[in-house]
Amino acid sequence: MNYRTKDTKEGKEIFFSGSFTFRDHDSFFEIVSLIKSAKVQKIIFDLSECEFIDSAALGMFVIAHDEASSQSVSLSIRGVQGKVKDVMYAARFDSLYVFE
Repeated sequence: MNYRTKDTKEGKEIFFSGSFTFRDHDSFFEIVSLIKSAKVQKIIFDLSECEFIDSAALGMFVIAHDEASSQSVSLSIRGVQGKVKDVMYAARFDSLYVFE
């Protein structure tokens, strides 16, 4: 998984690309640290270029959600498609995140 960030007037966007699996644990915790230190009100995870996620990645998204909630940061997901969308909806992430 690769990611890049973009600052916006509303907050921060984080763009994911490639496959997101357990191997990306360390990289994702850089993102969690970013959530802790960003001092923004809104973060959008853009998954439009993400091709695959596994159950470990879903767990990491839950951790990010919990951290954002503790920081009073609104967290949403944009651009889910294909298998990534199927996995996220099967895991009921639509009840945890706002999908844009």
